[in-house]
Amino acid sequence: MTRIRSIARHAASAAVLAAAAVAGPAQALSIDVGSYTLSGLGAEFTTSFDTFTITGDKVSIAMPQTSSPVAISLGTFWFEVGPHCYSCTLTPSFDALVDVKVHGDTKQFDIPYAWHSSGPNDFLTFSQPAPVIFDFGNQGVLVIALDAIATLVSPGGKVYGDLYATASLAPASITPVPEPASYALMLAGFGVVAFVARRRRS
Repeated sequence: MTRIRSIARHAASAAVLAAAAVAGPAQALSIDVGSYTLSGLGAEFTTSFDTFTITGDKVSIAMPQTSSPVAISLGTFWFEVGPHCYSCTLTPSFDALVDVKVHGDTKQFDIPYAWHSSGPNDFLTFSQPAPVIFDFGNQGVLVIALDAIATLVSPGGKVYGDLYATASLAPASITPVPEPASYALMLAGFGVVAFVARRRRS
């Protein structure tokens, strides 16, 4: 009898561990961020310098339980400046397309940015990208919004920064399904309307 109880306890412990292992990933989100690089950003004075690079990271966060945003770091970026152009007047613009993968579903951040030079300094200015949205059905909708990237200024060499974002989980939108009693009441209403209309005609 003691042996049977011991086996039952071990089986129950194994079941609890297995359930925890299965439930664990559902409580965490794995976010895999891709990378981007582009060189020769300068206008009239294109070189192998003036390079903008984003190096994405792989992060795991607890599934946000409310719509309150959770701050996360998605990677790093750097801007390298080479020889300067003192007479450049063009301001070429670009789009940094960065993949974001969550549980096998891939979306893209489209980060618009522009280059210009004042001679002693080169600049990169950024527009705010649209957030990426992942729909998890009845678990909710995950929204990852990239924080604004400040203008990068360099007189030469590299300047670095971190790619920050906020993640929030919006509740799933549930379309209410009418109960049978509501359908019955609606049909009864149609019947009364049809009856009154028929009596008026006769």
